[in-house]
Amino acid sequence: MVAHAREEAPREACGLLSGRGGGITRLIRCANVHPTPTTRYVIDPREQLKAFRAIESAGEELVGIYHSHPVSQAYPSPTDRAEAHYTDAYYILLSLRTGKPEVRAFRIDTEQFVREVTLAVERRGLARLLTNSPSRGH
Repeated sequence: MVAHAREEAPREACGLLSGRGGGITRLIRCANVHPTPTTRYVIDPREQLKAFRAIESAGEELVGIYHSHPVSQAYPSPTDRAEAHYTDAYYILLSLRTGKPEVRAFRIDTEQFVREVTLAVERRGLARLLTNSPSRGH
């Protein structure tokens, strides 16, 4: 994700994360086709459909959706919250606003309530999202 975000900057990078049992085993980079890609993102619908088919055929599930904030904090903006249509997925945001990338994970429900969850990196760079972290909703 960090490499993808750096390559796309100052545009927002975006993609999907798939896996099994809450573990992330695959990152799928997607094209950002939003008309103002420096401040917003939209995953290319054809790429999204292709990725969903690949996830399903691999016996995996959509674990998360990620995108970068090249110049702002790694927290869901009002637009991010309004456009969070996959309530079962985690939303992972990556900020490049300082020298050190900041990566945070969130759940966003149908009322746009935001709850941060812990993202734990395991061996071989694989990640797992931990849902038992303290609630920090806004």
